[in-house]
Amino acid sequence: MRKVLLAAGLLAMGGCATAPEAGAPRETLRTVVESLGQEAARLSPGTDLALAVTDLRTGESASFAGATPHISASSAKVFWVAAALRQHDVETVAPLAEKVFRTSDNEASGEVIDRVGGPDAINVYLQGLGLRNTALTKWNYGKPRWATNSPRVMQNDNYFCAEDMVSFLARLDRRELLTPKPTARLLGWMELTPREGCGGWLGTRLPASARASLQHKGGWLPPGCCSDDARYNVLNEVGLVTLPDGGRYAVAILASRGPDWPKQAFVVERASCVLYRHLSKQPALDCGDALAKAGGPAPVVLEPGAPVPDYDCE
Repeated sequence: MRKVLLAAGLLAMGGCATAPEAGAPRETLRTVVESLGQEAARLSPGTDLALAVTDLRTGESASFAGATPHISASSAKVFWVAAALRQHDVETVAPLAEKVFRTSDNEASGEVIDRVGGPDAINVYLQGLGLRNTALTKWNYGKPRWATNSPRVMQNDNYFCAEDMVSFLARLDRRELLTPKPTARLLGWMELTPREGCGGWLGTRLPASARASLQHKGGWLPPGCCSDDARYNVLNEVGLVTLPDGGRYAVAILASRGPDWPKQAFVVERASCVLYRHLSKQPALDCGDALAKAGGPAPVVLEPGAPVPDYDCE
């Protein structure tokens, strides 16, 4: 995928996930996540949202539709690079991985799959990790690659679920998937991605210090990219976020099918910020609450026959 900046209107949202009043009982992570799911339906009608988060300091976890499969787009490339590092030394993987994370290069990603042994080998790796709602079905960049062992839960599309990704990221952070050197390099490559805007939605509304240390991978299939906007319009963000006290959390925010791309991006940016606000215990952090109460960004209205704006990253 290519890189692009979204219009400045992708700010953040609010509503039932706004900062608590002074003296009010502190919300649990579960109630915050549930409120974000409810809020998404109001702020971006038509969007399918899945969200999962684990506080790596305490192990507390929460999810909303967290086991529901979503088209993975480029966020799944984190899995593939990790699988390559299981088989090859860092120096062999690095030239490809840097392209994968810096520009989301699709042909380099295909070469990573080949280094692992092809799509079937990727799925064996994922299944060995217990990721039951995740699979690589095909990857045709550079050459056709089809898996024979994908369950094809989403027909010909690659897929994952929020809970699988958060489980993977938590184990990566605990150095359970790879030895220290490849773990450090993979986490470093995850810092090559955009900090904000298109491809960097996870960081857009976070404080500057959190953006600077963000380790993540966006994935997107924007309007007009694919055969059916009602099926795609995918906007995913997955990553590890560092809190002011040095603690970290793993998060996956998956959105798709929304008919208004800026509103859907707004949902993802807002959800990332609200989770950070809760876990950092910074109730005064502005996550775009006023805009959220107003219903989010104004809807994009196209004249009949007008082309869809180019929301891809370039």
